Amino acid sequence: MLEIGIQTHPLPHQDALYILLHRNQVLIESENQFLTPFTHFQPNSKMSAVYCGQWHGQDIFVCRFESIPKGFTEIGLRELLFLQDQHNYILLSRAHQLSTWDRDHQFCGRCGTAMREKHATEHTKICPSCNLRHYPRISPCIIVSIRKDDQVLLARGPQAPKDRFSNIAGFVEAGETLEQAVAREIREEVGIEVTNIRYVSSQPWSFPHQLMTGFFADYASGEITPAPGEIEEANWYQIDNLPNIPNNATISGQLINLHVDHIKKTREVKTL
Repeated sequence: MLEIGIQTHPLPHQDALYILLHRNQVLIESENQFLTPFTHFQPNSKMSAVYCGQWHGQDIFVCRFESIPKGFTEIGLRELLFLQDQHNYILLSRAHQLSTWDRDHQFCGRCGTAMREKHATEHTKICPSCNLRHYPRISPCIIVSIRKDDQVLLARGPQAPKDRFSNIAGFVEAGETLEQAVAREIREEVGIEVTNIRYVSSQPWSFPHQLMTGFFADYASGEITPAPGEIEEANWYQIDNLPNIPNNATISGQLINLHVDHIKKTREVKTL
């Protein structure tokens, strides 16, 4: 379990464990093993380490390398995340988001001065010239499972494997509520209207810094019309005959399975 409560952030040390990144890939020594002891790699002056929290009592840091250290291989973050349980998923997501923030905020966005990181009880970068503070960016998104009788709507985007289907998702626009974002994204991506929108749960999603807020919704009207460039295909699927979906470590998989369970229980009650 990852502990990220308020405490003094330590500097990198030999007793910590490290998550190593190269570009947007995770560096591993063996299959799916992404936590690396300090003695297994050679630090260098260009390596930036960001404190992530404590994992089973050990400090965890994430480091980004400009080249791949000897003895390591790369695996895509998305691929690795889909192989994890929920606790490992959260740790990897947090590490990648913090590393992205560190990489993308080297200079002040207001005056261009090199930023100074504050090593205290929070992740903050402070401009020594104009005193502007930069915190890790979090972008709110919605993801929604849609029901129509004993069916759920599943879709596949251009970047997804051809055999994997998921939920409709998208960013929340400025001045928009989460519920408004749900209705708009569904309308824009598959052309239907929904009702009975209700919140279920949330999860960080590090591509690059989203917070996914999960919802259920019920079909109201319209025909499925996939948005060009956004949705490759979308269909209604019977809950007893679903295609390949994300695993239950992801909020997408959780929403689909929870919704299916809910529909099955509702169906059982109706037959009593």
